[in-house]
Amino acid sequence: MKGPRAWITLLAGTSFLAGLAAGLLIAALRAEEPGAEGDFSGYRQRLVTQFELDTERAELLGVVLVNYEQDLARVRDQQTAKSMETMEPELLELGSRYWSLIRERVIPPTSRSEFDRFAEQNLVMLTMEGEG
Repeated sequence: MKGPRAWITLLAGTSFLAGLAAGLLIAALRAEEPGAEGDFSGYRQRLVTQFELDTERAELLGVVLVNYEQDLARVRDQQTAKSMETMEPELLELGSRYWSLIRERVIPPTSRSEFDRFAEQNLVMLTMEGEG
């Protein structure tokens, strides 16, 4: 793969997948912790107190709220994925513009071929990390 567009796409895709994997891992860890308070702990406590819920109903409420949090996270992750898809053309354009600025304005003319090799090597490394 050559060119800044492929490199930027790969970098954006790798970043997205790493974030998605981290989100899924955190959600899985939270799911394994049935006693975890979560974001709705104050709401849960208020319902338990106000409606004088017995232990069984309080535990059921906790399970329901944990599942609700997980569903909210899933929807948030799906929306992030859709957002990344719609941002991809703009990200490619930005990456290409800044890569060109760095190459043409920052890197000395005598070192540009070295910079091109450097960029290509990093693209290969990113590709290998994405596959591994």
